[in-house]
Amino acid sequence: MLRYTILGTKVMFAPSKILVRTLFESPILRNNSCKTYTFNDIKHLIENPLSDKILVDVREPEEHLEYAIPTSVNIPVNTAPGALGLLAEEFQKMFNFGKPETSKELVFYCKSGTRAKAAEELARSYGYQNTGIYQGSVTDWLKKQSHKLSSKN
Repeated sequence: MLRYTILGTKVMFAPSKILVRTLFESPILRNNSCKTYTFNDIKHLIENPLSDKILVDVREPEEHLEYAIPTSVNIPVNTAPGALGLLAEEFQKMFNFGKPETSKELVFYCKSGTRAKAAEELARSYGYQNTGIYQGSVTDWLKKQSHKLSSKN
């Protein structure tokens, strides 16, 4: 097995496989825990909005148009995975709202939580260290608060 260190990352080459292990000194790993939000936390956030927290729907625009949790913005992780890495002007043109500052807390949700976790990890790679996930996501929201979902149609 061949071993190299490239930009602080240990890279080990094995026959037909490349294994990459990020060192624990990485700023992403130093603070790699994100907050987990429950239905009640999200409900409280919607009823008492905070300027330093942004609820981010990472589903596709069609899904967001069908229904969305109130106050959320849509940054689709599948079709725009690099969105948070865009320059502010490019982000504004693409999404028609301002790029969140890295100091803001981004609280991600999707349909069931899988895309939210992926988006949270991407956000960290772009310098957003204050992140959270509503793991129940829209599925949980629909069960508990469907009469208050905002329709974007």
